[in-house]
Amino acid sequence: MTETERREFEAALRDAPVDAAAASRAPPGAKRSGSAFFLLRELQKGRRQVAGDCEISVRQRTQEEAKSLLEGFLHARRAAGARFVRVIHGKGYSSPGGKAVLARRVPEWLAEWKPELVTAWGEARREHGGSGALYVILAPTRP
Repeated sequence: MTETERREFEAALRDAPVDAAAASRAPPGAKRSGSAFFLLRELQKGRRQVAGDCEISVRQRTQEEAKSLLEGFLHARRAAGARFVRVIHGKGYSSPGGKAVLARRVPEWLAEWKPELVTAWGEARREHGGSGALYVILAPTRP
């Protein structure tokens, strides 16, 4: 991929609405085994598994609690060398009015923390929560 194509792709992502689908699209030619988008697809296809200590649930928390808890967790897992985690935000069934507040807010927060803390994210496999959970690829640590 040329530098121009890469810049155009990044600009398109910045201008796109924040959602899991937009955040998980790989740039053209991103098929390397170490790339964030490759890891995300491997998780979504069930070829890789999230370790037990790399999973967090923010269900039934206030937005402030959930954001603080999630950010601390992502920093801790990244510092421990984890490459990806699973975030369970729920589907909003017990929310007032049945509106999935955290399902909407978690991707917004991930977008805020991109690219310093988070590289990509996408919906989890059905058996791992489906639309109530996300796989999150963490940004590599800088030496």
